Amino acid sequence: MDGTLSRDPRPAFYAIEERYALNGRKYTRRGILAALGATPKAAEAIIPHERTLAKPKVDRLKMLDAVGVNISPIFGVFADPSGAARRAISAGMKGRPDAAGRSHAGVDYRLWVVDEPRLVAAIHRSLTPRSILIADGHHRYSVSRDHHAKTKGPGTDAVLTYLVPDEDKGLVVLPTHRIAAKSLLARAAALASLKKARSLAELEKLVDKSRNPYAFGLIEDGFFFGEPKPRGCRSGLAVEWLGSQLLAGVRPDEMSYTPDAALAARKAKALGGAAVLVKPFSVAQVRRAAKAVGLLPQKSTYFFPKIATGLAFRPLDAE
Repeated sequence: MDGTLSRDPRPAFYAIEERYALNGRKYTRRGILAALGATPKAAEAIIPHERTLAKPKVDRLKMLDAVGVNISPIFGVFADPSGAARRAISAGMKGRPDAAGRSHAGVDYRLWVVDEPRLVAAIHRSLTPRSILIADGHHRYSVSRDHHAKTKGPGTDAVLTYLVPDEDKGLVVLPTHRIAAKSLLARAAALASLKKARSLAELEKLVDKSRNPYAFGLIEDGFFFGEPKPRGCRSGLAVEWLGSQLLAGVRPDEMSYTPDAALAARKAKALGGAAVLVKPFSVAQVRRAAKAVGLLPQKSTYFFPKIATGLAFRPLDAE
């Protein structure tokens, strides 16, 4: 052991500040690395919102068995209407950070080890009564539950998680656009009224500003703005309507995803298929949708930026 990695001597939270830019605007996001319960009782307060796939879970379970460490944190958000959690997290960010750096994605990180007992207790109190919406890491959380059920080992009853208050001004959720390796224009015309747009920028504005929750953009031999008639999607989100209607005949192997509209357009052109632009939505809308219908289609949301791997590790023999 050369000291490159070492265990902290006391139980701790890790306060994280991220500074990043998106579409020419600067953001600061603040959250906390914590151990999120993975027992059946703890899972009652956890709200997943996307369906999972079998193969990624098999791969992640094999890695967890082999490594015995939470390497990459999942990402959760929670409501903090009183501001208690935000105040407690800010209190843990006093003084110089214990680590700082920039990720490959250009996000500047600062990290504080919060192990002072009074602050640890304050953060714990502010988080305990909250329900947690999984923003990213549905497969990893499901695998952590399966792993604990299988092993019952000390420390397997929780998973490393990055938690951010819903109200944090740096919390950004992007729509995940769909790319289909096949034509969708005829089906879109049958399901919605289509209006031609002159450019990608104009199409994005039309989708963003539309009051129709199922409005979408279609890029195939031009730019088209689509407004379907509401068809009883209880979630109120375009991703559910798109999955059950416009994209119903597209196989999983014919589909790919990106939050970048320009990239979606380029990929669709290269494939000879179509790109579907999804209407943006808020964290509150995601919560309401999850409550109304349970699980949404895969890749429904993209909480930006993803939390970096390697800020802290959590050994599964930790108690």
